[in-house]
Amino acid sequence: MTRQLLLPAVVCAALAAGCSTKKGFEKPGYAFGCPIGETKVSSMDDLVRAKVVAEGRRTTIQPTELRCSQTGELLRIDANLNNDSKTVKRIAYKFRWIDREGMRAWDEESWKPLMLHENSNLVINTISPTSKAADFRLILRSEE
Repeated sequence: MTRQLLLPAVVCAALAAGCSTKKGFEKPGYAFGCPIGETKVSSMDDLVRAKVVAEGRRTTIQPTELRCSQTGELLRIDANLNNDSKTVKRIAYKFRWIDREGMRAWDEESWKPLMLHENSNLVINTISPTSKAADFRLILRSEE
């Protein structure tokens, strides 16, 4: 009788131990599919703070989500921008591509203008221009 219960108990314990050792489906050094290296990221807000930079005039547009995936050897990025004000906002953005050594992997991009209507969200997406790009920064600037 004890033998009949022992085998299922061992199998259940092994399955539970295997499931509890891995946190989510992320590879080490990634959060929400985005490369983070050694940066501690425990939420989407942490990821946004780590990847978004304001240059020039600061904007009130807030990035709320970043999602990344690999498309072959290239990095694909989707960024959700939020305008929660009661007025239309004009901004510009660009991506800075970084290689594995922390140096720029590609020439500086030109600014891309956007207009966000009042109380709206807009998703911008891009794909890295080279397979050398292992990381990125989203740079935002107010055009007002």
